[in-house]
Amino acid sequence: MKLRFYIFLFSITILFLGSCVPTQQLADNEKLLYKIKLRGVEENDLNRIIALYQQRPNRKVLGATPYLSIYYFGKKFYNPKKIEQRLVQKRAEMDQRIKRAGTDTSRIDRLLQKREKKVSRITKHLEEGNSIMLIGEPPVIYDSLKAQATLQQIHNYLNSKGYFKHAASFSTETQNKKLTLNYNIQENVPYTYSQVNYNIKDKAVAAIIDSTRAEALVKVNQHYDEELLVKERDRIELLLKNLGYYQFKKQYIVADVDTSFEPNQVRLQITINNDNDTIPHQLFRLGKVYFKADANLERFGLERDTVLFNRNYYLAYNHRISPRIIDKKIALRPGQRYSLRRTSITNRLLTNLDMFRFLSINYQVDTLNPALLTAYINANPSRRFQETTEAGLSYSANLPGPFGNLRLTARNIFGGAELFEVGVRGGLEGQFALNGRRDNAQRPGSVYTTELGANMAVIFPQFLMPFNTNRLFVRYSPRTRVNLNYTYIDRQEFTRTNQQTTFDYIWQISNQLQHVFTPFDISINSTNNIDPGFSQRLINARPEQNREVPTTYEKSFASSFISSMNYTRVYNTNNYNHTLDATFTRFFIEESGLLGSLAFRGKDSISLNNDYLKVFKYYRFNTDFRRYFKLAHTTFLVSRLNIGLARAFDKNDYLPYDRYYYAGGGTSVRAFRPRRLGPGSYFPISRDSLGRLELEADGVTYRRDIQSEQQGELLLEGNLEYRFNLFSFVNGAVFLDAGNVWMLTKDPARPGSQFEFKDFWKEFAVGTGFGLRFDFTFLIARIDLSAKVYDPSLPLGKRFVLDKTAIFKTDNYYNMAFNLGIGYPF
Repeated sequence: MKLRFYIFLFSITILFLGSCVPTQQLADNEKLLYKIKLRGVEENDLNRIIALYQQRPNRKVLGATPYLSIYYFGKKFYNPKKIEQRLVQKRAEMDQRIKRAGTDTSRIDRLLQKREKKVSRITKHLEEGNSIMLIGEPPVIYDSLKAQATLQQIHNYLNSKGYFKHAASFSTETQNKKLTLNYNIQENVPYTYSQVNYNIKDKAVAAIIDSTRAEALVKVNQHYDEELLVKERDRIELLLKNLGYYQFKKQYIVADVDTSFEPNQVRLQITINNDNDTIPHQLFRLGKVYFKADANLERFGLERDTVLFNRNYYLAYNHRISPRIIDKKIALRPGQRYSLRRTSITNRLLTNLDMFRFLSINYQVDTLNPALLTAYINANPSRRFQETTEAGLSYSANLPGPFGNLRLTARNIFGGAELFEVGVRGGLEGQFALNGRRDNAQRPGSVYTTELGANMAVIFPQFLMPFNTNRLFVRYSPRTRVNLNYTYIDRQEFTRTNQQTTFDYIWQISNQLQHVFTPFDISINSTNNIDPGFSQRLINARPEQNREVPTTYEKSFASSFISSMNYTRVYNTNNYNHTLDATFTRFFIEESGLLGSLAFRGKDSISLNNDYLKVFKYYRFNTDFRRYFKLAHTTFLVSRLNIGLARAFDKNDYLPYDRYYYAGGGTSVRAFRPRRLGPGSYFPISRDSLGRLELEADGVTYRRDIQSEQQGELLLEGNLEYRFNLFSFVNGAVFLDAGNVWMLTKDPARPGSQFEFKDFWKEFAVGTGFGLRFDFTFLIARIDLSAKVYDPSLPLGKRFVLDKTAIFKTDNYYNMAFNLGIGYPF
């Protein structure tokens, strides 16, 4: 059945639903709030005004109200009396079980919790409806009082933005009990500041404010804006608290607005009052600083040992972490002015140690000297040993692939706040069989590939260097990580092992910006047990005119020695939590060859255990940019741009297998198979019967090779995804993906793979689809179904392939791709 039939059927269904908004169950005096129109907003933020609505219409899909229809459908089966009976029975049943528990208090507690959950669930069904009704939405009945309240909120908002002479009203239109609510706004001219004056009674405070007048958020000729006034009060409060005014509060700051002098003009006076009107604000300095490492412990009859180090006092029953290490993370010292900023920095630095599960920093005024503060830093240590287990499921080549990892963390192993981590991981992933069939059945065969790995790392809370630089980076949480990693991959084509050692310097400028510099990244890769059939496929892929020369892909499997240095910069706002407006950027750059050339005197290969390892020399970079736009409470638009480039220093050389870029799969262009897209306009020709698509060119019929991975040196891809809530914990997504990889080095074995500036824009593969995200709080399960829209491997004029999409045909290259994963794709 062709895709166009499904599109036609879907369109007819939507048109039918759009004309059937259920209103027949409304009472005579009830009207369904069907639509709200907001007119006249030109200068102000439309979304901010929409957020003020006291009532919102039922959600629509192309004009239809499916959630309302679902609610009414469920209401047909809603029987409150039956639910009340079930509630009484469940309470009686649980009470009997509690009674039989006798004096077993632990069992009684479990039963009480269980009763509470069951009763709460039944009560929710009684009050809000059955499970079907909860999926839907109850009708939004127009309420004139709420409409009036919304209008008042709009008045308040426009006044807060300086539009004091605005006009606003609302009206309604009704048709077949469907009501449209119209809000009509005339903004008129906003008021601006003609004067901004400060009246500060404390001369010391006045000098500080005058010296920072250029940083003020409120200035002459700006529009009046109460939100900016609040931010200006916050700025002044923070400024003074960072300069020693511990007890200063923004309540001392008063803004007086006068609009009586000039038309559409405001004279603003910001007054900063003294403490108790006559007493100037007290400037505080730190007297003593105490750090208590085990604040959650109290041992009767014992006193904590006190160590004085660098003028701070360190208290603990047992100093498990050296005060010398802790001292580097504390930005507070006796004699300093009180500073809220230094307090926050200290809290962040100590938290980043990952040694404490709770931290608090409190101040007390010295009773003998009221101008001094005593700082108390109280810390509760985390568990010394911690175990973390993760598991998930992917779906590839018609097979579910379980994966999981186990990590054990040991804290403070050498007494210097070090972290020791040991982890093991493993997983299975589906892959189409080399012979193309399974058990001689007439459908694609699939087999599992196995990936196992282990790593061991030690993280030091400072830079390990021959010279002292930690004092320059102390506020940036400097860390050094030494990591050993081993990976074993068993595929039907080959067995591959990777042994890697990295030495990393990590520092964090803020909660949003992190840097990682790796001066030493050494790995040894070996590819063994190559399947004879796979070897023959590699030979068959060689150019016809030169069968003796291996292809770039074939050579990339050579056993290798890679010594590189790299740098990573990660920036994210709002903690990248998929629920707020946010930006995420990851920049990575790598160079390989300098260390190897110095160590092996420029040799291209070395011998290790009777195995020759190629010494690779290349450069590589990647930038991944993501932008999250919050359109409404549960609606988001997410965009992503991913660019990568990798190339050997010698243009006639090649790269290691895992340093190339690949496209396609669940986090790339989802409509195409993982790592099988591209490069460029190359059509991978199958030399056997494994192909799924016939292509006629010059009177010859070719079949597509869907087995071979397609690597490239240049990656360009972009994604756009619209996310929205369907009901409860189920979210939906509609997406559009585009991208491809290209070769920069000439590859005769793959015609069309070369990047050409004049043609590359015609070679982007495009896919589209929809998906579901099941938000279970502790994890997000993802299902995506996508179709190919544009296939650059086909001749020009034949690349649009959306009309070829199949849905239920499993043995079809253009069948919709199904991706199952954990977490968001980006």
